[in-house]
Amino acid sequence: MRTLVAVAVTLGLGGLAIAARDEPVPVSETTFTVLGAQSMPFVPQGSFITSTWFCPGVPSGQEGTGGSVRIVNPSDESLVGSISAYTTTAGAPSVSRQVSVEPRSTLDLDLTELQPTGSFVSAIVEIEGGGGFVEQQALHPAGDAVAACANAASSSWYFADGFTADGSTEQIVLTNPYPDAAIVDIGFVTPDGPRNPSRLQGYPVPGRSVQVVELGARDETIVAASIQATRGRVVAGRAQHYLGSGRLGFTMSLGAPSLWSQYWFADGERAEGVAETYSIFNPSDDEITVSAVFLGLPASDTFTNDSEIVVPARGVAVLDTADIAGLPQGRHGVVVSNDTGSSMLVERVITRPAGEFVATTVVMGAPSVTMSQRWSAAFGSEQPLENVIVVLNTAGRDATVTVSTLGTGGLVPVPGLESLPLVAGGVLTIPVTDPSALGVPFVVESTEVVFVERLLSRGQDRRGRSGSFLLAG
Repeated sequence: MRTLVAVAVTLGLGGLAIAARDEPVPVSETTFTVLGAQSMPFVPQGSFITSTWFCPGVPSGQEGTGGSVRIVNPSDESLVGSISAYTTTAGAPSVSRQVSVEPRSTLDLDLTELQPTGSFVSAIVEIEGGGGFVEQQALHPAGDAVAACANAASSSWYFADGFTADGSTEQIVLTNPYPDAAIVDIGFVTPDGPRNPSRLQGYPVPGRSVQVVELGARDETIVAASIQATRGRVVAGRAQHYLGSGRLGFTMSLGAPSLWSQYWFADGERAEGVAETYSIFNPSDDEITVSAVFLGLPASDTFTNDSEIVVPARGVAVLDTADIAGLPQGRHGVVVSNDTGSSMLVERVITRPAGEFVATTVVMGAPSVTMSQRWSAAFGSEQPLENVIVVLNTAGRDATVTVSTLGTGGLVPVPGLESLPLVAGGVLTIPVTDPSALGVPFVVESTEVVFVERLLSRGQDRRGRSGSFLLAG
């Protein structure tokens, strides 16, 4: 009964969150985008003078590295705007270009062509009149990775899971898209406690530039980080190259601009050779107790589904699913919650077999406020694969799910992926094999509120997958 109550409470809170988010707000005139507490990126709805997307950056300057941004225009009118690219090269000016995206189409922009120097290049995309959405793709010899672009810059950024064991590298990529310099304080936490190196306090980020920060935490299996701007606002990304201690691959992701009390994950798996952990970062001054409820599981008399973990103040803790007695084999979703307010960040790490090796992917949890019946993706699978889309039904009712791609006349349901049944609280994995759905933007729609992740190829002939959330809306 305890587990049923926990699920009912979390689902109920989630339903209230999405109901509040989806309630229409009347407007009498066109306005600038106004965001509440920042969460994971989403597709803004409404009429705006402009919408802006802040992309965390892609690696550059070495063979096999690079990346692009993709602007998607799902409307029946052309989108016009601009892109500005920034680089780590000292003194290099930002580069801006006007862009236009035809109706029902996409535009890919190679960032390393716009900014051919530097170890990282980032960008902001501004769309006049709003509309459309943007994602970035980073290219790396250890694996490609798709990441969301933020809806706004922020004075706060957080990361829960960093990793530097066996020579693995973690780099914090800070972009200041504004003309005036920003000043930030950077701290990090390992299992030994918090650290605030003096060299990372009052750290300057010049205007219209990118700065790459090495935290200095070596041979650590967990490094959580916090960036606080005392002047200005920035965009924070994290590049990680895994080289051992059970992890291999590359990830590039956007940070979290705020903390929440509850995070959802659509994908998770208990299987032979699969390692799954949840890094929980508590930067607050008080200890918190966190519960994890697993969803989409088969009925079991031996699994109590009441995992709890204590996270110290200004500390980080790890929940390893290998340590959870009775957790059934197979796919599952997870909701991680605390009762003490918006004081934590949770990231999931999954390492799965990839041929003779393994591939590691890290995904930040989605807060309840982003629950939606519609999720959009600029990047889809380039090749036919099983289990590309993972959908978690958060409602207490059965749902149906439809996957559509963007065609010249609008959204077109993918053959065989229409009205797929998804039970209440269940997890559905969806293949993408139809030629019409390969390499193009897609939208997942459900009759109930859901969370949606995707597992894309890591590029070229590399085995394994790179995970990421779609954009709500």
